[in-house]
Amino acid sequence: MAPLTATIRNYKLSLGFLLIIGLFLSFGLIATREIFVLGNFTGMIYRHPLVVSNASLTASLNISKMHCSMKDVVLSSSPQRLEDALKTGIASEQLVYEQLDLIRDNILGPEGETLEKETRQLFEDWLPIFHEINLLAQSGEKEEAIRITQGKGAQHVEKLEGKMRELTLYARKKADSFMSLARMRMDQVEHVVIFLTIAGVLVSALIALFTTSRVRQDERMLRTEKENLQKALDEIKTLRGILPVCSFCKQIRDEKGLWQKMEAYIQEHSEADFSHGVCPDCMKKHYPEEYAELVADKADQSG
Repeated sequence: MAPLTATIRNYKLSLGFLLIIGLFLSFGLIATREIFVLGNFTGMIYRHPLVVSNASLTASLNISKMHCSMKDVVLSSSPQRLEDALKTGIASEQLVYEQLDLIRDNILGPEGETLEKETRQLFEDWLPIFHEINLLAQSGEKEEAIRITQGKGAQHVEKLEGKMRELTLYARKKADSFMSLARMRMDQVEHVVIFLTIAGVLVSALIALFTTSRVRQDERMLRTEKENLQKALDEIKTLRGILPVCSFCKQIRDEKGLWQKMEAYIQEHSEADFSHGVCPDCMKKHYPEEYAELVADKADQSG
């Protein structure tokens, strides 16, 4: 029964420790997964909304530069200034296309894709006006160039800049939504961590209490068994080794060197007791008459 009880106790302890290991392993796996998810959110915020937002701002800046170069072209007072203004406009146009490509590759959602297409279309519709003004300025028709610049050119630029602002605002909203999701996941991770920590502490405390109780119980059992064993040993008296016996009187020499009668020595060193009698040989030798009567009685009984 005792080995079976010990086996059940060991099984329970092993199960408890496995539960603790499972809890902390779950904690590690969940924390790792959530960190990975949060890392993805951070990467998405960096790769998409922030890229789109920065590209929109850069494109808007270069559109403004192009608009300013148009004004410089129509107001240039020398061929060199005219050439510098044209170069600035062409370089800004290339940069705007590069930023629009970045927006197209990183924009998220159908609404964002529609905004990117509308912005690109507005820019492409504005380019003929931009190049027409440059050609008019180069050919000396500055009054016509100024009229177009102040008229449909300015109106088109205003629409284009408004659309760029929409793109920037859309990207910022996307970034805010990602940040909200990231905060929600962080709150979830915090709750899971708190739950697993409390569960781990409670299970550890229960196992500690159970282990302490079992150890104390085992100690009491061992103490009781030891006391019972000691009591049994105290009650048991045995004769061991070679006993020195006198060849004539048959007395026994004890540990202290004293000679004792055999009856006294055996009584002292064992649980045996004595009752005295006379064997047939001694009776025949020491009590012949009584012996003869005893033999005659037995003969009559057997006859």
